[in-house]
Amino acid sequence: MKLLLPSVLMTCAALAPLAHSQEYPDKPIRIVVGFSAGTATDTMARIIGAKLNESWKVPVVVENREGAAGTISAGMAARATPDGYTLYMASTTLIVTPIFITNVPYNAFKDFAPISLMIDVPTVLVVSPQLAARSVKELIELAKASPGTLNYASTGKGTASHLAAELLKSMAGIRITEVPYKVNAQAMSDVSSKQIEMYYPNLILALPYIQTGRVRALAVTGSARSRAVPDIPAMAETVPGYEAANWYGLVAPAHTPARVVAKINAEVTRILKTPDVRERLDLFGADVIGGSPDDLAKRMKSGYTKWAALFPAEAGKSR
Repeated sequence: MKLLLPSVLMTCAALAPLAHSQEYPDKPIRIVVGFSAGTATDTMARIIGAKLNESWKVPVVVENREGAAGTISAGMAARATPDGYTLYMASTTLIVTPIFITNVPYNAFKDFAPISLMIDVPTVLVVSPQLAARSVKELIELAKASPGTLNYASTGKGTASHLAAELLKSMAGIRITEVPYKVNAQAMSDVSSKQIEMYYPNLILALPYIQTGRVRALAVTGSARSRAVPDIPAMAETVPGYEAANWYGLVAPAHTPARVVAKINAEVTRILKTPDVRERLDLFGADVIGGSPDDLAKRMKSGYTKWAALFPAEAGKSR
């Protein structure tokens, strides 16, 4: 037995480097999404997941965990083993929700390792066709002439529709009133029937209404015009400095090995450049950004600073 022990120890020592050098990935990967199937977040996760599966020949499963404005799913992802096999499809919501909800189960800047900034998805300001405003300039003039009488649809505090409207309200110096909705489609229907004056839906939802004249598009919320709808002005053309596009990126639990983060980033960057993916993203007005983990970290920090400054009372309560 004594003679066998050194031999066993030597064998274990020889196998240890092999275990550590196993190539990532060698088992299924899950991408956690905080919203339902069919949403932009879910669609982006499925596009990337399918392509990672093609490249790496391992199952990539999208796991939808809805509820509490994405905080349930984000908290779950933050607590996962940091080995690269649990990823989280993040968006602006990840950094904005903590401004409005206290005691969220994660810290966006300490509990996640940024992997890749992927796309910006602008919303589009649409108004009722009966409204006497055919441009952002005319809408602002109308709002200033009748303070507080124009209403905008919002799908919740911290959502893209809420942030875009409140940013215009602040930068243009107007008073408009939020009307909360639970369902995007109902908000669109009410704008088209002039039960409410304006809304900021995403392009993929708004385009059928715009194309059939059921709503009038005044501007997209990105810093420049969208390739998908180049005839619609950017809000910044009337309100300089305005930008309220929703970003999407991939993150992992904090302390995920740097080599794993780098490998995922490189593959996602390659995927975003492929023609078929670009074509699919163009369909819902996404602007492909791409970028390093540091680029995503900077976008997260600058975004939080921007929105916290717009809602100082709420940000103060969340700290």
